[in-house]
Amino acid sequence: MKPVPVICTVASALVLAPLAIGDAVRDPTRPPLNATMSLVTREAAPVLSAVLGTGNERIAIFNGQLVRGGGSVGAYVIETVFEDGVRYRRAGVTHELYLRHPPAFKKPSTLPARSPAGVH
Repeated sequence: MKPVPVICTVASALVLAPLAIGDAVRDPTRPPLNATMSLVTREAAPVLSAVLGTGNERIAIFNGQLVRGGGSVGAYVIETVFEDGVRYRRAGVTHELYLRHPPAFKKPSTLPARSPAGVH
């Protein structure tokens, strides 16, 4: 086998170097760089599903988990559970989140139930 001249080896390396970097060959299915850079990942807003209990014994369903005042769910620290919402802190900032439609609880009637007409 003949030895390859050094000049041929250096010339080959210079010709193939741009291909090794990877910028010269681009995947046609990959989105353009400016489109990729404009994508912003947003965290979903917290969800308050319910508030249960009365007085100081309230718990909330916050992001699908039961939590009391002073508890936490992921990066959220629940400071207080209100009758219809919560006060929470995330990244040092305090927010309040309320139920969209407060539950419509009816007070029990003090009047006796009436029987339908004709039934005694």
